[in-house]
This record gives sequence, structure tokens and C-alpha cells, in this order.
Amino acid sequence: MNIKCYRSNEEIQFETSELTFSNNERAEMNLIKVYPNETRQTVYGFGGAFTEAAAETMSTMSEEKKELFLQMCFGEGGNQYNFCRTHIQSCDFSLGNYAYIEDLEDKNLETFTLERDKQHLIPMIKDALAVNPDIQLLASPWSPPAFMKSNQDMNHGGVLKKEYYQMWADMIVKYVEEYEKLGITIHRISVQNEPKATQKWDSCLYTGEEEGIFATENLRKTLDAHGYSNIVIVIWDHNKDCILERADETFSVEGAAKSIGAIGFHWYSGDHFEALNAVSTKYPDKELIFTEGCVEYSRFKSNNQVKNAQMYMHDIIGNFNQGMNGYIDWNLVLNAQGGPNHVGNFCDAPIMYDKEKDQLDIKLSYYYIGHLSRFVKKGAKRILVSKFTDQVDAVGFINPDGEKVVVLMSRTAEELSMQICEGKHVCDITLTAYSVITLCW
Repeated sequence: MNIKCYRSNEEIQFETSELTFSNNERAEMNLIKVYPNETRQTVYGFGGAFTEAAAETMSTMSEEKKELFLQMCFGEGGNQYNFCRTHIQSCDFSLGNYAYIEDLEDKNLETFTLERDKQHLIPMIKDALAVNPDIQLLASPWSPPAFMKSNQDMNHGGVLKKEYYQMWADMIVKYVEEYEKLGITIHRISVQNEPKATQKWDSCLYTGEEEGIFATENLRKTLDAHGYSNIVIVIWDHNKDCILERADETFSVEGAAKSIGAIGFHWYSGDHFEALNAVSTKYPDKELIFTEGCVEYSRFKSNNQVKNAQMYMHDIIGNFNQGMNGYIDWNLVLNAQGGPNHVGNFCDAPIMYDKEKDQLDIKLSYYYIGHLSRFVKKGAKRILVSKFTDQVDAVGFINPDGEKVVVLMSRTAEELSMQICEGKHVCDITLTAYSVITLCW
């Protein structure tokens, strides 16, 4: 039995080779053991975020580079992204604050407008859907309109006033309807991006109880009343360090467990894989979706692409091993500065674009993400993989067609020799320093 092997490191992208299983019922030591019959959660997909910043950046590309970028993200020969995120109204990676309604007296939403989204954001989403029509979208608000908030400002936190809960729910559903008219389907909606953070950019605070109340009494009922009972409501959409207590608080609200179908999380507070495992164990009927992560320039000054790519892969593998269903990176593309961003909150992205040179800068993290997104298909099940050392990150899947996929990443500068083992079948594997390999059979 043959294995297809795809390898990446700092020097190579997807070097392809073919390996062969042999029989050895007595194999032991230095093993990566694969148990295809031990299946776990279902995988929904992989992708990144459509932001106004990403869309504006794409709009400045030459037609040749735009097509290359779209194929690299969504095409069969690229990372085949099918599970993405976008923002409702403005976010920090917008060109400035904007709301769909500015008139506090407009209870009937007569002045609702998507004109800002239509400039760059919607065209980008439609271009992506033309390449891959099966993309599922999660939409997240960063802030309601300023007039609905306690601080009268889309930035700097504040809270949504209780008297505007229903109007805000109506606006979100109006957003879904208007996007649908343009041929864009929204599949999931989070209550609020980072509801525990007061940011200098678009932000709004909710307690866990408030998220539960808004989701249950306002958003769920309004979605259902307009025929959108299939849209999944996502809570938290923030860091893993508080995910367990936040889920407990929200699901303590009467009706919340029935109204809410998913828990979103970010990586900015570190691994916290144990907390993620606790949530997946305690709430097994809820989707666990990674909704945002990036290399922030405010925290990571180094341009060490190996280190950045390793940070991506370590987190993705760790999250999958603790129950994650889907992975969504942050901006799909940014300009050479790491923006645009209306408050200077610049960051790295797996693909960046230099307008002056009309050149795409493809980061190593793009290829490392591809070691999962290109081979693990929608509907795959995670399978049990047991490894002999903590110097390797490992995760495995079985695709709907029965193909097995195992992804391994070396976390050391030393060369590692090992065997992949399924039952009595073994195959010799070598992991070079900080490399990633994907094995398919």
C-alpha cells in the first residue's frame, strides 16, 4: 500500500513523494499510531476573512494578480478555502467606522444601506464564490451603530442599550436578507466579536448572560420569523482562556442552549487547549469554530516566517485535537504595510500584496495552512493519532471517501526519524527541522 507524502519547510512548498507501507506486527518505539476506527468530530472546512481591508487591497491588484490570488485561496490548485468570515458594519480592518443605519428614529430600517460594502467587500466575496460556490460564511458584528450604544461611539467598547436590542436584531436580519438578494448566503452569525474587550477600534461589551438573552430573545426569534431558522448563532467569538466560564454563563440563560449552535474562539491568549477540550466535552452538541487569529505586529515584531508558520500549525493541530470543527484565519490578504486599518492595528497575513511592485508575498503560513485545507475535505472526521514525542504535533482525519490524512509538524531543529503505523502496516518517515508533512493513503 502506497502513501502520498507532501512536504514543506522554509525552502520548499509542496514537495511530493511516494512512500510504501510494509508489514510489521511487532513494530514499537518512535511510532505515530493511527486509529481510523476511532472517529471524533466532523470537519466543516478552512478559510480566512473577507474584510474591507482585504477587499480594498485586492481591488488595487492587476487582473493577473487578482486571478492568481483568488485561485491560490479558493481554487482547486490552491488552498481550496470553503469556510470564511466577514464583518457586519465596520471592523478595525475597515477604512473607517461605518454603519448601515445612522438615523436613530429609523425603526423601520428605511435608510438601511449596503453602499459601503458594495464598494469593495461584496465584489470580493462574489469573486471568491465564482471560484468556489460552496463557501460558507460566518458574519460577525464589531459594533452596533453608535446611537444604540451607551458611549455613543462605535469604538472604545460601550454596551448595546436594552431598548435597542430588537432594532439591532432587525438590522442583522436585514443584512442577511440584503446579502441574499445579491447572491450571498450567510450561514452563521456571531453575537459580537470579542465581547469582553474594550478596543480603540469598533467594539461592544456583552456579559455572557447578555449574549444569551440577546441571542435567545431577539436574534434567534427574529431570524426564525424571517425564515432563517437554518442560520447558526455563534457566541463568545473571543479568546480561549475564558471560553469555558463564558459558555457556562451564556448557556445558563433559559432557552440559550436551544437558540445557540456554536462557540467561536480566537488564539490571542495562547494555547489553552485544555479549556477547549472541557468545552467540547461539556457541550458536545455545539460547533467549535476558530474564528480569528493572526500574527499581530503589536506583539510579534519578528518577520521570522518559520516561527510564524509554526505558530499557526501548532494552534490549528492543537485545536482540532480538542474538538474544533472549522478553522477561519483572519484577513485573506493585506497590503505591504499590514493594513489598511483605520486605527493602525496592523498585522501579518498569509498573503500580502505590494502595490508598487504588483507582487504577491506568499508567506510560509499560507503553505502550512494548506497542509490541512488542501487535503482534509468537508465532512471529514478526525481520527485518533497517538505520538511518541512532544517534539511532533500530529493530527489525523478520514475523508468522506475513506482516504486517511495525517499531518505532522516537527517542533525541533533536529531531524526526527519515526514510523507511521496503522495496525500491522508501518512506513518510515523523516521529519527535517521545523518541517510539515501531510500523508495520504
